[in-house]
Amino acid sequence: MRHRILLILLIAVTAVRVNAEPQKGFDAKAYNDELQAYVVKEAKLSPSDAQKFFTLYDAMRAEERKIFSKTRNTARRRPTTDEECRKAIMEKDENEILLKKIQQQHHLKMLKELPASTVMTCLFHAEKFDRMKLREMSAKRHAEKKRGHK
Repeated sequence: MRHRILLILLIAVTAVRVNAEPQKGFDAKAYNDELQAYVVKEAKLSPSDAQKFFTLYDAMRAEERKIFSKTRNTARRRPTTDEECRKAIMEKDENEILLKKIQQQHHLKMLKELPASTVMTCLFHAEKFDRMKLREMSAKRHAEKKRGHK
């Protein structure tokens, strides 16, 4: 009987410790906060310009994420026949065209609210930030692989 109680207690303590450990994953809010701080600093945006830009930029990114999800789901399927491959290629092309249309629509909205030079500078720095973070994440993943972690 003591062994069972001890075993149950050990399982409960282990479950609590596992759940208490912070999850290492992508924190979208922290990423977005860093992105905004970087763009505001690099583009020297006023608070009102930053608010206008990021309201539209965040809406654009939300629509883009929906398309990225569709593209990711398409890519997970591994087509085997020529017809399936053709369909997957056409779907990918349609998604990429849709992404460009979404970007174009939002860029036009941004240009109505802000000067073109400001919009271009903000977009440049947002893309630069994304590339920097992607390199950092890739380097981190590579280092973890070398150490034998997943």
